[in-house]
Amino acid sequence: MSCGYDHQGNDWKEPELTSMRKRGLIVKEYPYKTILFENILLGYVHECLDDTWSAHSPYNALSVGDMEISGFINEFYAVRYLHQVIKANYPEEIGDLPCLPWEHLQTNDV
Repeated sequence: MSCGYDHQGNDWKEPELTSMRKRGLIVKEYPYKTILFENILLGYVHECLDDTWSAHSPYNALSVGDMEISGFINEFYAVRYLHQVIKANYPEEIGDLPCLPWEHLQTNDV
């Protein structure tokens, strides 16, 4: 599974991506990465044309179904977002991610 971009910066996904690719209209293509945590699917991430990242989650705290959020500065923050989405929906079933260095310091300082 992947995401492709045309000359105008529009993103294309399957099944349209295949026909756009055959017509030579796709200038850049990025594969989706499947993100798992404790053997649970968190969602998918992919790099965007502007070097930011998008995160796609099948879970949503608002119960509106699949949701994709773009604009993450790197893959790390996109994955972190996916973990937070599922943690909000299933707080008892999903473990915590390890603390980031600054989170650990703040916890100890309080």
